[in-house]
Amino acid sequence: MKVHIRGKGPLTESLKKELIGTVWELTDSILQAELVVSEDLLDVDLSGKAVVDLYPFKDKSVAFYRERSVPFVSIFPVFYKEFAFSEFYVLEKSEDERITTFLDFLKNLGIILKDVSWGEYKEILEKYSVFLFLARALKDSFLMGYASHLLNWREETGNFLALAEKVIPRLKDNDFPVEHSELIGEFSKLFRPPVSLNEMRHKIRLIDFVTLGLIDERMKVAKRIAEEKKKTDSPVDLREVEEQKVKEILDRTSLNPVRVRRVFEEIMKLAKEEEYRLLGISKTVAVLGPMGSFSDEMALKLIGSRIPIKYCASTDEIIRMVEKGEADYGIVPIENSTHGTVIPVLDALLNHEVEVFGEAKLEVHHCLVAKRRLDLKEIKRIYSHPQAISQSLGFINAYLPHAEIRYTTSTSDAVNLLDDESAAIMSENAARMYGLFILRKSIQDLKEKNITRFYIIRRKTGKMEGKYTSLFFGVQDKPGALKAVLDVFANKGMNLRKLESRPARTFLGDYVFFVEVEAPLGKEDLKDLEKVTAFYKIIGVFDEIEELDVFE
Repeated sequence: MKVHIRGKGPLTESLKKELIGTVWELTDSILQAELVVSEDLLDVDLSGKAVVDLYPFKDKSVAFYRERSVPFVSIFPVFYKEFAFSEFYVLEKSEDERITTFLDFLKNLGIILKDVSWGEYKEILEKYSVFLFLARALKDSFLMGYASHLLNWREETGNFLALAEKVIPRLKDNDFPVEHSELIGEFSKLFRPPVSLNEMRHKIRLIDFVTLGLIDERMKVAKRIAEEKKKTDSPVDLREVEEQKVKEILDRTSLNPVRVRRVFEEIMKLAKEEEYRLLGISKTVAVLGPMGSFSDEMALKLIGSRIPIKYCASTDEIIRMVEKGEADYGIVPIENSTHGTVIPVLDALLNHEVEVFGEAKLEVHHCLVAKRRLDLKEIKRIYSHPQAISQSLGFINAYLPHAEIRYTTSTSDAVNLLDDESAAIMSENAARMYGLFILRKSIQDLKEKNITRFYIIRRKTGKMEGKYTSLFFGVQDKPGALKAVLDVFANKGMNLRKLESRPARTFLGDYVFFVEVEAPLGKEDLKDLEKVTAFYKIIGVFDEIEELDVFE
């Protein structure tokens, strides 16, 4: 659709940039345009066109376009140098598809569109005329930012200032919302170039006051976001989104990026705390993401909600977050009935100060999914996590020997890589979440026995409660050293349900052993263990749990 933009201010120039690469085709010719966006009154032939009227004095422009029987929308724009949360006040609009499509385009830019009455419009016009008057009189950049859109209409500046002079004598604090009355009073006193140290300090105080007010507004929006997340059961913590926000902020400043990052990360942390408090979340849980992974499915089974979940890129990251107190709990896979022990988790538990306080099991059912219905012979590539691939090799070798296998960091990461000639292996929940077509269900090699066991971890507390004990130990390099340790358990009638060895990462041939004992170890047990080991480290005493309580 061809659009012509008439005007030379920052608003129209920014609009032109945003239109590039969209369904709208910019044209320099008003004759070729189907839609005309104008800050001026268009005294030209408008046959077959629709108009977006940005002229500020609506008693003139609305009558002008009504008389010409042209479909139009009349907008008083308040443009804060950025489209996001700029406010465009709509006084009158025609039900024309071109206009509706353009208004949707503005909404997608983050602009807030508000329908207003004539009385409301006149109040808005008066308010921003006052901003222009103060900005011009005090030559202050802060106020000038609020009034910059008014400066586009240079021919009407006199009318704005004349209106402001009429308004200012009757201007009182109660003409403004309560939360802004003090701010308006400060504007009239302080928005001028400071000439003394005291005035400079006073202006910084005002800037701090405004900053605090804006942070408070951000918290109010965060609470509304929390309410929406509750409706959709979405996690509060989406770090990839926050990282993108911080990057956008750092791209706009020449200040020390490390310190600026800290400032905004603290603001985001404050917002998350407010969201958690509003939603009644007392504990957060770190799991292997993204949404749709089997770890996510395990977490939902234990918690019943995604709201407290923090998604991590690796199990090591989960354990480090718990150790640092950035998450209260972590859920990590420790063992699969087909694939065996998850070695990276074992190593991370040895090297970090966390403890296991529970375990839970999830029966894993893999599905072959695609973007559309595919015959198996049409599939050229298969995407999935290495464990999901290894657990489904029987099916792949039998039915998809021609397909190339490509590994991803998570079963649900494969979603972003799918095309019309590829498939992915993931859970049924993930497939439905991402709107994918399920080609085959339950393709794992062990149909009813493919179970993944998870550890639930927290920071060290020293509590020793439960039926099972997990620990690492080392022995001296001499004959019978390992047997002596195993005899301690055997003599006490304790069954070992797991025994693994891992390189000690010191010298070749040095090993650390990991065991799970079907008993809680008491003080006397530990004394006996100490006599026959070079060291030992208990990483948890725990039970199998069916629920993880994180709500207040």
